[in-house]
Amino acid sequence: MTQIGRQAVVLNPSSSVVTKLPAFTGSLATRALYIYTPPGYAENLNSSYPVIYMHDGQNVFESFVKDSFAGSWQADETADRLILAGKMRPCVIVGVSNGQTERLQEYQPPYNKMRYAPLTRRGKPRKHPFIIKGEADKTVVYYQEIAEYIKTHYRILEGREHAATCGSSMGGLFSTYMAWEYPEFAKNHAALSPSYWTTTRDDGKLNILERIRHYPKRDVRLWLDSGEGTSEVEGGDDDNKFCTLKARAALLEAGYKEGKDFVYYLAEGGLHRESSWAARLDKVFQFLMPVS
Repeated sequence: MTQIGRQAVVLNPSSSVVTKLPAFTGSLATRALYIYTPPGYAENLNSSYPVIYMHDGQNVFESFVKDSFAGSWQADETADRLILAGKMRPCVIVGVSNGQTERLQEYQPPYNKMRYAPLTRRGKPRKHPFIIKGEADKTVVYYQEIAEYIKTHYRILEGREHAATCGSSMGGLFSTYMAWEYPEFAKNHAALSPSYWTTTRDDGKLNILERIRHYPKRDVRLWLDSGEGTSEVEGGDDDNKFCTLKARAALLEAGYKEGKDFVYYLAEGGLHRESSWAARLDKVFQFLMPVS
């Protein structure tokens, strides 16, 4: 049974609202949800809205920047600006917190084992990396539980065409996994600087991209991007540019049409950090929730 902790509400001057539910309990560890309702939601009682589920929810909204790891995506401010300008469909945005120490396995596909070697206190790679078994299938079940809660407590449009997911880095990997493995959840997805490299197989190929190549064509829309990064050498801060270019090639090879089924965007000067993702979120939101 889903339980919700005491609510904390922040009002924005534009009349949008970001609500923090500190203790959503489901099949994964209890964590906070952050829920944005657009300008006019309270007054337009006969209106229902599409919904975007954003990963790493602690980092999503400027209204709760104090909860973030390294700054927010400013999703509330960006959505307000676009909606009021008529450039984005009014929608509900749900920031789903990650599991913190469980984040890597929560976003990693279950068909994959990730070798993870964090630096030692002296800044050197560990001799014996951790092996992390992906549990993204369990995370999808948790998102399904969240979606049921949102549909029950908010005025949400039914149908996958009115649903979207959005994430960066490991969250971008998770959105791509959801798009191809659970296409019934949402039609629209955004993968910013996705960490596809974590699915590298023994033969050097990226597991998730091989599945895109060989699966039957999915009825999805995908925003795919990265920044330029600071290095042309793999392993530097390339913002996952190399593997996103490989993903673009895999999509084209599988018959997806650029401009129709997916958009690839290279952000000039973009780096692997929240400030860069926030800087291009306006483009992402207009893709996920187009007005027409």
